[in-house]
Amino acid sequence: MIQTLQDLKSQFYQTLAPPPDLNVWQWADEYRVLASEASSEPGPWRTDRFPFWREVMFELSPQSSTEEIVCMCGAQVGKTEICLNLMGYTIHWDPGPMLYVQKTLDAVRKFSAQRFKKSLENSPVIRGRLPEAKSRDDANTIFVKNFPGGILILGGANSAASLRSMPIRILMLDEEDSFDADIDEEGDPAELAIVRTNNFPRRKIFHLSSPKIEETSKIEPLYKEGDQRSYNVPCPFCKKKQTIDWAQIKFKRDKKNFLVPGSVYLQCKFCKKRIREHHKTWMLENGIWIAAEPQREIASFHLNALYSPLGFFSWDKAVNRFLRYVRTLDTEKLKVHINSTLGETFSEKGKKVDYGMLESRKEEYPAPAPAGVLIITAGVDVQDDRIEVETVGWGEHEENWSLDYSRFMGDPEYDDVWQLLDLHLKKTWGHESGAELPIACTGIDSGYVAKRVYKFCRAREERRIFPVKGTDGWGKGLINRPNKRNKDRVWLTFTYADELKSKIYSMLKAVNPGPSHCHFPNLPDYDANYFRMLTAEKLRRKRSGGKYILKWELPAGRRNEALDCRQYAIAALNILNPDLEKLKAENGPVVLKPRKVRKVKKRVLSKGL
Repeated sequence: MIQTLQDLKSQFYQTLAPPPDLNVWQWADEYRVLASEASSEPGPWRTDRFPFWREVMFELSPQSSTEEIVCMCGAQVGKTEICLNLMGYTIHWDPGPMLYVQKTLDAVRKFSAQRFKKSLENSPVIRGRLPEAKSRDDANTIFVKNFPGGILILGGANSAASLRSMPIRILMLDEEDSFDADIDEEGDPAELAIVRTNNFPRRKIFHLSSPKIEETSKIEPLYKEGDQRSYNVPCPFCKKKQTIDWAQIKFKRDKKNFLVPGSVYLQCKFCKKRIREHHKTWMLENGIWIAAEPQREIASFHLNALYSPLGFFSWDKAVNRFLRYVRTLDTEKLKVHINSTLGETFSEKGKKVDYGMLESRKEEYPAPAPAGVLIITAGVDVQDDRIEVETVGWGEHEENWSLDYSRFMGDPEYDDVWQLLDLHLKKTWGHESGAELPIACTGIDSGYVAKRVYKFCRAREERRIFPVKGTDGWGKGLINRPNKRNKDRVWLTFTYADELKSKIYSMLKAVNPGPSHCHFPNLPDYDANYFRMLTAEKLRRKRSGGKYILKWELPAGRRNEALDCRQYAIAALNILNPDLEKLKAENGPVVLKPRKVRKVKKRVLSKGL
């Protein structure tokens, strides 16, 4: 086909024209493609599915002069997808240096290999701009992505080295409330990263997180420093705009605190009519962000999981999550509801228990292991002149019975005291049903004389006797399961003492028998001294490195061995991870047999010929 001179001129002038002035959400609608491996709704990205993110993505765009953007959100609202949209936009449309930070390097490694690779490289305009990583020396690795005109660095908040890179124009801090307060004695990881943006007048700093603990939260103070926007949606009946709040979620429950199907609805704050979840799509499409402090420079947004689009996290699921707490009185489940569903902080205040009240609750057991006990664990604390151990029986919803507290005197560097412990851990406990229950799993503190603990546990692994080691940390769960043996050929489980102690104190405050309630036997070892040790530590808020942290502190002159033993007994239960409710319904008390353990041969290095 012969082209006219006019056609050739038209094509030439088109190449000189500047590209369309797209912002981040417009770019995502035009170019982003979601992969089936990384999304429940593969195919072209549609901001209409998450209309509340449209304004956030505009603030992240160069068309907005806002430098700092804060999102305090619940889970299941697609917040990490916003970071992926910003990455794709920058790589394709507005090149420059970026830094994306998650709480650990391991988390970043998984994000890079799964979410980033599948989500962005599935989009044609991104594919080809990011060559495959082939070696550690390549320009593109798991942690560094070079592209024409820019670079993306993926860093961990637990590694100062990964945050001390080149100057950065765009910084994304994902799940900032999970970051440690201080890393490598260099200060707050977020502040270390923010310093990298100082040379860019058009910088973007994106704080993005579900909130965790009120007393130490980073994201909540940042949200309050900003203009505090909330997403207001219209009622489908009276059309008045309002936020979707937990207080407006209404439902019915049966006598056992299970949700009555079909009973969940949102009550309008104005006309009081029942709004069903199928109305939510229209409501979200017609919602607007309203700022409480519009004069402030920081753009801050709060969004709970009740806004999650139809087909994702439903109101029914939110209510069921709450009712799981009601049935179990497990504060960990309450935290999940408050943090992940409501997008609000959880207060750890009031973690104080009267030891005298606990001592007054001692009771006579009808058998060494009462009828409610389904499984038994033990926790062992090692001191320089003795070993202390508590044996605990566990029932439905973690109702628990202290069965025995023993103390074996002797230097743990020598065998005698370990032989006494071994005999004790071989004991069985007469159950009210007539069965003899062994200790199903034991956690032994390896913070002191670790080699001796490893030797003892390694020889008794078939009896599920494992070393544990306590470490500080909030918002990380109760334990960190090992995925391989350590260099001493044992399965070493790390326990998060802050969370474990918080859980113990919450359980001690459960007054009535039932979920999480602690029973104590009327035995000589459960005297006033035991209960003083169990409640010895106090939760204090302290300032460290310019940030507030929560620390459990042991007052001078007090001992806490009973508290530590209880920690390790709970850790042992979590290592086993039994379904206590299912055991209660189907099997009753469990007599676990020793498991078969494959022998691990020592590695022998070849000495050559």
